[in-house]
Amino acid sequence: MSAPESPRSPRASSLVLVLTAALDRIVKNASWRKHGKLVQDCKAVLDNLVAFIPSAGAESPLFDGAVRISATDAELLVQPLLAACDLQSAKVIEPALDCFQKLIVHGHLVGEIGTGNDSQSESSLILRILDAVCKCHDLGEEIIELAILKTLLTAVVSTSLSIHGDHLLRAISTCYNIFLGSKVVANQTSAKATLTQILMVIFRRMEADSASVPLQPVILTDLLEAERTTSDTFVQNFLTKELKAVTPWTCLSQFKRDAFLVFRALCRLSMKKPQQEGTPDPLAIRSKVLALELLKLVLENAGTSFCFNPKFLDAIKQYLCLSLMQNCAVSDILSVFQMSCSIFLSLIAKFRASLKTEIGVFFPMIVLRVIENVIQPNYQQKMTVLCFIEKLSADPQVLPDMFVNYDCDVEVVNGLLKSAQGAPASADTGLTAAQDATLKLTAMKCLTGILKAMGDWMEKQLGASNSPYFNSSDVETGKLDAASVSTAGASATEVGDEIAEPLETDQASTESAVTFEQRRVHKLELQEGIKVFNQKPHKGIDFLVKAKKVEKIPEEVAKFLLSTTGLNKGMIGDYLGEKEEFSLKVMHAYVDSFNFHNMEFDESIRTFLMGFRLPGEAQKIDRIMEKFAERYCICNPKAFTSADTAYVLAYSVIMLNTDAHNVMVKDKMSKAAFIKNNRGIDDGKDLLEEFMGGLYDRIVKKEIKMKADNVIPVTKPAGKDNKFPAGIDNILNIVIRKPKEEKLFESSEDAIRYMQDQLKEKAEKPQSAYYAVIDVEIVKPMVEVSWGPMLAGLSVPLDKSDDEVVTSPCLEGFRHAIHITSVMRMQIQRDAFVTSLAKFTSLHSPVDIKQKHVNAIKVLLNIADEYGNYLQDAWEHVLTCVSRFDQLYLIGEGALPDATFFSNDPEKTKLSTAPKRKGRLHFAALAARRGSYDSTGGRQSPIPGAVTAEQMSNLVSNLGLLGQIDSNEANKIFTRSQALSSEGIVDFVKALCKVSMDELRSPTDPRVFSLTKIVEISHFNMNRIRLVWSRMWNTLSDYFVTVGCSSNFSVAMYAMDSLRQLAMKFMDREELANYNFQNQFMRPFVIIMQRSASVEIREFIIRCVSQMVCTRVGNVKSGWKITFMVFTTAATDRDSGIVHLAFETVEKVVRDYFQHITETENTIFTDCVNCLLAFINNKFNDDISLNALAFLRFCALKLGEGELSTCRNSPEKVQNTESGPEQDDHLFFWFPLLAGLAELTYDSRTAIRKSAVHVLFDVLQCHGHVFSTSSWEQIYNTVLFPLFDSARRSIKLQNVDSEKDMDAWLYETCSLALQPLVELYVKFFPVVRPFMRKVLSLMKDFLKIHHEKIVGITIASFVRLIVKGGPQFSKVDWVDILQGLQSVAEETFPNVMQIVTFMEAEVPLNSSAPPCTGKLVCYSFNFYSSTDLYPNLQAVREIYDAFGPKMASPHVTLLLGILNVIVVHAHKVNNDLFLRNKIYKLQLSSQMGDPPLLWLESESSQTYMEILQRLHEDNPVLLKNVDVEARFVEFCKEVLQVYAKTSTFTHQPQRLKPQWMIPVSYTRRRELTARAPLVIMTLRALSRFRNTPFQKYLSSFFPVLTSLVGCEHGSMEVQFALSDLFSECFGPLLLNY
Repeated sequence: MSAPESPRSPRASSLVLVLTAALDRIVKNASWRKHGKLVQDCKAVLDNLVAFIPSAGAESPLFDGAVRISATDAELLVQPLLAACDLQSAKVIEPALDCFQKLIVHGHLVGEIGTGNDSQSESSLILRILDAVCKCHDLGEEIIELAILKTLLTAVVSTSLSIHGDHLLRAISTCYNIFLGSKVVANQTSAKATLTQILMVIFRRMEADSASVPLQPVILTDLLEAERTTSDTFVQNFLTKELKAVTPWTCLSQFKRDAFLVFRALCRLSMKKPQQEGTPDPLAIRSKVLALELLKLVLENAGTSFCFNPKFLDAIKQYLCLSLMQNCAVSDILSVFQMSCSIFLSLIAKFRASLKTEIGVFFPMIVLRVIENVIQPNYQQKMTVLCFIEKLSADPQVLPDMFVNYDCDVEVVNGLLKSAQGAPASADTGLTAAQDATLKLTAMKCLTGILKAMGDWMEKQLGASNSPYFNSSDVETGKLDAASVSTAGASATEVGDEIAEPLETDQASTESAVTFEQRRVHKLELQEGIKVFNQKPHKGIDFLVKAKKVEKIPEEVAKFLLSTTGLNKGMIGDYLGEKEEFSLKVMHAYVDSFNFHNMEFDESIRTFLMGFRLPGEAQKIDRIMEKFAERYCICNPKAFTSADTAYVLAYSVIMLNTDAHNVMVKDKMSKAAFIKNNRGIDDGKDLLEEFMGGLYDRIVKKEIKMKADNVIPVTKPAGKDNKFPAGIDNILNIVIRKPKEEKLFESSEDAIRYMQDQLKEKAEKPQSAYYAVIDVEIVKPMVEVSWGPMLAGLSVPLDKSDDEVVTSPCLEGFRHAIHITSVMRMQIQRDAFVTSLAKFTSLHSPVDIKQKHVNAIKVLLNIADEYGNYLQDAWEHVLTCVSRFDQLYLIGEGALPDATFFSNDPEKTKLSTAPKRKGRLHFAALAARRGSYDSTGGRQSPIPGAVTAEQMSNLVSNLGLLGQIDSNEANKIFTRSQALSSEGIVDFVKALCKVSMDELRSPTDPRVFSLTKIVEISHFNMNRIRLVWSRMWNTLSDYFVTVGCSSNFSVAMYAMDSLRQLAMKFMDREELANYNFQNQFMRPFVIIMQRSASVEIREFIIRCVSQMVCTRVGNVKSGWKITFMVFTTAATDRDSGIVHLAFETVEKVVRDYFQHITETENTIFTDCVNCLLAFINNKFNDDISLNALAFLRFCALKLGEGELSTCRNSPEKVQNTESGPEQDDHLFFWFPLLAGLAELTYDSRTAIRKSAVHVLFDVLQCHGHVFSTSSWEQIYNTVLFPLFDSARRSIKLQNVDSEKDMDAWLYETCSLALQPLVELYVKFFPVVRPFMRKVLSLMKDFLKIHHEKIVGITIASFVRLIVKGGPQFSKVDWVDILQGLQSVAEETFPNVMQIVTFMEAEVPLNSSAPPCTGKLVCYSFNFYSSTDLYPNLQAVREIYDAFGPKMASPHVTLLLGILNVIVVHAHKVNNDLFLRNKIYKLQLSSQMGDPPLLWLESESSQTYMEILQRLHEDNPVLLKNVDVEARFVEFCKEVLQVYAKTSTFTHQPQRLKPQWMIPVSYTRRRELTARAPLVIMTLRALSRFRNTPFQKYLSSFFPVLTSLVGCEHGSMEVQFALSDLFSECFGPLLLNY
């Protein structure tokens, strides 16, 4: 050491100054007598320091600036300080400790210890210094304790001096001991603060893996929950000062190892048990509490490395969990229990993902065990746990995570419910009344806190997704996506008995996005199937197969029986033993699933019988063991000679097992007996004795028994069919709860032992994954399992207590519960909470209202304001309360209720005119009656009874309480309805309508409050988008219909007036084209018009609609449809005044506003037409009907003029028969009009009928040019032709009694319609040409009618058709017409034989009695009607007259063919002698004639002859083509021959009997007279033949003519004609010869 330099020299170093100051103080404070050596050493060092020049060294920890002092010099300088620390003098030790602290602060003491790599000389000096500092604690002086704390704190937090390992623990232990041993509160607090600061530095360095970390002084009030003392300021200054003095230094070290060692040491300190028996050792308790506080500090400030480093997590599991296990069981030490709970809270908050199993074991022991104890609770412990739960709820994420991973929440809620309700009244809990009340209040606050946390988490998740949970109607409730499934529910575990293991599922199945609700249903169905199986196995399997939980395949069923837990083992055995075919296959598949290869026989039986119990029936056992033996021999083919051996041996083993292990068997089977009993079973041979002996020993030693049923939740067996992820399935184990066993512990050691066993059991299983819930859907099962206890826990205190301190948290809990259940669309739970809260408003029983009820009303209004979008059906309860509140509020204000104006009760109506005071008292008295709240509808049911004076007094005061709520607060629900979402406003309207219906339904006390509000909210929300307004109005429409049809006229009129106001306001809004909102809005008017029994209401509707149409005609668009529907309904009204009133408006609308009717929607035209048709059909006034008919013509005119845009087609375009469908669109408008007119032709009123026919055909005549061929086809088929069909049907339906009535109906219908039909056809023939055959068919049908006038009209129309249309007919048309006429002739031939046969059946042959006159007349009439074919002949004549000369030869041929057919038929009948004799026999000759068709034959023959003669003159060209001459000659010959035959007829056929002979002279004379004109015509026609033609046919005619000379003639004209013929024709021929 060099010569010293003055310490005051400016060149003196910092090291010299520190040492000099300290040594001077030691010398000054030391006693020369006691400390002489120390003083000398100090002075020696001081002398050296005067001119101190440091010598460099390599192993010294002491530095002077940047120079490391040699070890020798360092030893000399530090030795006096170390010696001072060994003395027992505080004055000497304090300067030494202060010097050590300054050396560290100023960086003079540098190095590290405890790493294992530090220099021995360097670490030796530092260790001596550290040891000296720590030993000073033994002195127990206040100043020394502070100095030690200061030095150790500086040493630990210093960056130049690094202390690690055991040395670090020594420093911490010293501080720890100072806290425990110091008698000064300030020192204790400083020691605690020092430990806190040291720990924070250690763990921060561990997180950063560096010594360079920010050093911040500990804030005592933040980190330590110590009581405030006057020394707190001193300690805080102490920490701040020392930390600021530390010089930064960079050095990497074993920071993680240090943190681990410190953490382990603290855990061990916290586990130390008090040494004293009986009363606990206070020092040990303080030590334990301090260790727990420091552990809590570490956990709360833990960073990422600590939370996720496996080493630290293992330390927590190994040491901290053991500490918690022991300290939680020590229930009588409150501070220890409190700190344990606090640490456990920290573990849950920060380590729940890593300590899933451990937290699952501790939670029931620390929390549930305490809160569920209500009989003998520990007040302090229970308050601690309740505070724990309250803090746990502060983090919203914790509760969902706990629910999914541990199934804790339901138990917590149940426990809180028990605590909130307290012990039974008869139980002695040992608590004071104040303590009991505090526990109940705190428990109830915890319930509220849990609800708030759930709501906050739900809102957070919804907010994170940026979309409200239910923002549109198409959101599916209960839907989980794949990500949320894997995150929120892949594995859930249960607290208590066990932690459920995840299911083994396919990866593809796990990733499938199956909804949560589907899994829940799956779980329930599976459990139900297992339940059924355990009762009836066959039914259980069938149930599971139908539910698609198991495939009906033997292998799948066997797999289900093997792997599914919860199945009854006995029932499995019974099912496997059945002889039914499918059960046998299942049993075989079950046995074949085992592999007994290389297994001992008894072990195979053990394995086989582990899954089921053998049935009691011998045959069932036989089937099972037989299959077992077969399977064993297949797996072990060399074991036995045959399967029979295994079969017999299996039975022997089962019997031995029963004998050896059944306590009822006294004489046990020996080994020798067992071997003896099984001799010769191996195909006559014995099994090896060693084998049998070993088998015997193993069975006797270990019983064969079934595997115990696991208590884990019932799950579906793993495999390809298991589609549900393990986590979600286990979550369902939470929702679908199973009973849990109560664990009761007699002592804390039992509890510790139980927890150790649990942890050990879980440690043997693989750690299940922890899932942080992010899907908001998990809130649903959380609420489902807890809402019942929640509701009870909130309702009971609210019902029993009037203290606002108690009721306020309850009401807040209701608010949170309703918030959650409403947003999550949990209808049952939401309605339960809302109903309960509505009941607690006491508005149904106003005499009982208290302040808590007023607060409940406020909360209910607040809920409606905040969560109205989600209330749905619960709005009904809210609005019912609002309605009741308004009623009571009005009573309090002295206003008369609505019943005075709207009630049907005359007594209440009188009260409205009575003195105000009397009326108000009456209604107040009614309101004062107590009532019961109806939760189904929210209505109050008054309890009958007289109102007492006390009740009246209570009512008056209670109405004053209601004054705390401003009426505007209640009305705010309605004024703010505009802010509701689309779904919310629809739900709101539905509920309001339902409440209003309840108000109006009362016949004695109706109210219109809600009705008024309906009008208001309709005004407020009328500007909503059309889609939403449409949904709203669907509800409002039904409501107004119901109220408008009310039996209470006043209410109905009020509702209709409200509807009118809304309609007028709505009509102010302009509607775009092709929309339907006005139509939808005005629909109630139509329905009420149809249903209302009140004439005044119906008249009011007419006036309302008239006003809307006339004043808002420019805005009416789709509303026209409803307008005409209203008027159409009015047209059928049974009151004539309404019909007149409605028609006046319709008349004005059609006349003045026709252009508005169809400017938006052309289909309104159809409604207008239907409306006019309805007025035409009215039965009150024919003038209205005729006017309406005129307006139909007006509408047709407008339609024809193109008033409708789609009808403006040019005539030229329509005339084109090839026009496309788009050109016929206008028929849509024409058709209703035409069809309506056609229908009117059947009206019973003649004037209407005739007018309808005229209008119908006039319209078609005037506007037929606008129709195309396809349009005309539809008109003919659906309008015109059915017109005549209906007329024919009407003849039968009218039951006409006389021909006169029939003639009137037919004549008016057909004569007016048939001819215009022909005119119409002829006019538009080019377009309607394709319908020729249908028109002809119609006429043919009418020609077949046995009615003379109809036939005449038809023939006239037929001729008119041909005459007017003939020039336009084509050849094909002519053929159709003539063929049609021929078919008519053929089909209308009279069937004389049928008539005669019928009359013959009526009159027997041998009877002389005359026939029935009535029937004879009837058939005579029918006969002559049917034989009247004259119209056909007339038609032929007129056709020939009009077109004969121009007709083509084929057409002439057809025309002649018609006549020929008639002639031939008549001649055939007339020549039927058999028929004529029957006529004579039946005395019908006078009615029918003889021959019967003689007149027809004559007329048709004359016509035929006339046309043949005219053909010679009119069209000579046709003579050859038609072969007129041949036809003429042949016909003349036939006529003459018939006449001659008739004249010379002298005998009867042989088959006739003589007695029926016809009088020859009489019959011949009459017939000849009838035939004479035709013969004369024929003879004269022959006489006009030229000589050559006559000469040509002379040979044919001469015999006939000569025969006529000698005949008797019916007329002299025949002879004259015959004479002329001979003179003109034969004379010249004879002269020429």
